Amino acid sequence: MTSMEAQCAPHMAKLKAEAFATVVPDRKPPVKCHAGIGLAKLAVGYEQYGGARGGEIYERTADGWSLLYRVEAGTPTSQLPWKESK
Repeated sequence: MTSMEAQCAPHMAKLKAEAFATVVPDRKPPVKCHAGIGLAKLAVGYEQYGGARGGEIYERTADGWSLLYRVEAGTPTSQLPWKESK
């Protein structure tokens, strides 16, 4: 079991098959699991102090966890990676 899996294990029963996790260093706890991508994007992209909170979004895959997005703290919300790809 990887570190990410160990941290998310207590929450897995509540999650759908398409589970996501976020790592936000200035949040307590820094790692949280989410049932959908929208909640994960909100956790990382939450605007505070003139920019996004920042962090990483991971998707659970058959091989474990895969990094989807990495956002630097302070990134303008209009420049979030999921908004740029539209």
